[in-house]
Order: sequence, then C-alpha cells, then structure tokens
Amino acid sequence: MKGIIFNILEAYLLENAGEEKLDHIIASAELSTRDPFVAPGTYPDEDFLKIVGQATEEFGWSHAEFFRHLGKFAFFKLAERYPGFVSPHRDPKEFLKTIDQVVHVEVRKLYTDTYLPTFTYREPSPRELVITYYSKRKMYDLMEGLIEGVATYFAVGIEQTHRIYTEDEIEYCDFYLNFLPDHEKRTSDN
Repeated sequence: MKGIIFNILEAYLLENAGEEKLDHIIASAELSTRDPFVAPGTYPDEDFLKIVGQATEEFGWSHAEFFRHLGKFAFFKLAERYPGFVSPHRDPKEFLKTIDQVVHVEVRKLYTDTYLPTFTYREPSPRELVITYYSKRKMYDLMEGLIEGVATYFAVGIEQTHRIYTEDEIEYCDFYLNFLPDHEKRTSDN
C-alpha cells in the first residue's frame, strides 16, 4: 500500500485522537516497517491493517465503522492534495465516473508500483449509478466512506447500499447510488 494512504491514516488519528494516542497506536501495532511512512513509498498492507486494528480498539469502534470514518476523511485529504481531479466537476456522479479511467490512470503514472481497485459503472437512470468495485483488499467500508466524502464535498445527498457477490470465484461489490434532489438533501440534513 502506498505511503500516502498511511499518511492519511496518521492524519486522521492525529486529528481525532491526538499525538500521544497516535504514537501509542503506532507503537502498539508491532509493525514490520520501522521508518516513517513517506507518500511515494510502498508498505505492507498488513501494517496498515495492524494500525487500523489498534485504532479500533482505542476508539471502541468496529472495523467497518472505522473504515467509513476514515474513508470520508480520506476523500477530503485526497481532494486537497490533488484538486485538479475534483474541482473541474460540478456534481458527484460526473466525478465518480472519472475515477477508474482518469484518476487511477494518472495515479499509476505517479506511482508505477501501486495496486488500485478497479471500477466499472452502470447508469440505470439519470439519478442512479452502480459502481462495481473489485480489489484484492476488499475495503468495501472504506469505499462507502469515500462515497460519503464525495456527497459531503459536492453537498449532494447520496443514498447508498452495496451488495457483495462472487462471480467466477472473484469477489466484487456493487455500490448502488441514488443521487437525491436538492430539496431532499436539505430535508435529510435536518
């Protein structure tokens, strides 16, 4: 996993738990990595999961809950770091449809040794989008949080559900997104 994702995890923990607790979580995680995480570096997925495991114990949250919160936070950090991917778009659906064929293509140019999830898209209606997610990491809850971050960023309500299934012995997850009209967004926020 790329160091930038570790850096976002560290920033999330720092903001939500403080420096002392962040240091405690990292020290308690028994990582194979001894050096500080740097954005372009590549580190074992297991180290990321060990930090998350330690953090969930500290926060008293499930892994799913932690990943959703982290995903929402991560979207804003990534949008801040790479505004050129997000700022040209006026709505979340338009942006989400660029992730696999634009954003991830550019990320692979920057980080040639990276492993990224893949997405395919279906549009059952103008207000709906189905994103089929595949990743050996199976971080479905992180993806759910990223989608929540997209909704917040664009100030658009997105109802989402997902379904995990296996096809040809490969596990996928379909995210069913319904983009709410403005008046429903305002009502659901109250």
